[in-house]
Amino acid sequence: MAAPRTSSSTVQILLSTYNGEKYLRPLFESLRGQDYPDCQIFVRDDGSTDGTPELLEGWEAWPRVTIQKGENLGFVQSFFHLLAAGSAEASYFAFCDQDDIWENDKISRAVTLLRREVPRDQPAMYCGRSLLVAEDLTPIGLKALPQRGPSFASALVQNIATGCTVVLNAAARRLLVERLPEKVPSHDWWCYLVLAAVGRVIYDPEPKVRYRQHGENVIGHKTRLIDKVRKRLAGKGFQMGACTCQAEEFRRRFGDLLDDEKSARLERFLAPKPFLSRVRYAFSGDVRGQSLKDDVKINVLIALNRL
Repeated sequence: MAAPRTSSSTVQILLSTYNGEKYLRPLFESLRGQDYPDCQIFVRDDGSTDGTPELLEGWEAWPRVTIQKGENLGFVQSFFHLLAAGSAEASYFAFCDQDDIWENDKISRAVTLLRREVPRDQPAMYCGRSLLVAEDLTPIGLKALPQRGPSFASALVQNIATGCTVVLNAAARRLLVERLPEKVPSHDWWCYLVLAAVGRVIYDPEPKVRYRQHGENVIGHKTRLIDKVRKRLAGKGFQMGACTCQAEEFRRRFGDLLDDEKSARLERFLAPKPFLSRVRYAFSGDVRGQSLKDDVKINVLIALNRL
C-alpha cells in the first residue's frame, strides 16, 4: 500500500509491533481517537509469530495507516528503522509502544509545546510523565517526576524519556537518522542523550499515556532501587557497562558537535580510572541522577566500574 501523503503539519506515529495481538486493538482505538487532525500511523512488524500480522492486514486499508513487515531486528533497531523510513515531509514523529493507551490529546499537547517553546529549525524532543497501569488498565500510580530535569549530565547515566511519550520534531529526526548508532540500550534513551547534548528536551509533567505494566514488558518501571542495583551487578537487565558503551558510541557519532563544556564532561566520564579515582569521580557530581536515591545507585555502580 502506498504511504499516505504528508503535509507540513503531519505527525507520523511510529509503532513497532512484536507478538502484540493481545493489546493492539485498544491501542489502535486510542490512536485513531487523537484530537490532532493530521496524524499518520506507520507500523513496522518486527517478525511476529502470533496473530499480529493478520490483525495488521485488517487495518492496512484504513486511511492514513501504513504497514511494513520485516525480519526480527529487536525493538531498538526496529524503531530506528521506522524513524529512518519515516516521511521527510512530516513535521513531527511520535514513538508508540504496542501495549499502551494514549489520551486523546496526547499528540496535540506535544505539538503545542514544541511549537511554542522551540524554533522549527532547532532539533528538539518532547517527552513526559506517564500513568502506570496494570495489565487490565487498573491504575498503579504515576511515574516519578524527574526532580532535576533534562540535562546532558543526567542523560549520560539515566533515561527520563519513556519511549511511548517521545515526540521528535523534523529537525531532530534529520539529526538522528544521519548518525544512527549500531548498538545502544534503547532508542528513547539514545534520542534523549543526543537531544540533551545538541538540541532541546521538553519534559511534560502532565501524563498523557497509560503505560501498561505486565510480564511481557521489554522495559518496566516498578522495580525497587536495590533490585536495580542487584540486577546490574549480576549483569542482568541492561548489559553491564551499557552507559559507558552508549557514551562511547555517542562520542563516535556526535562528539564533533559538542561544545567545550559537554565535550570535557564526556571525556571525564569515559576516562579510565583506578578504584580510588572512580570513587572520587562518583561523588564529584559531574554526572548525576534525578534524585538523591538515584545518585546512590549511580555512584555505587561508578565506583564498582559497572555503569
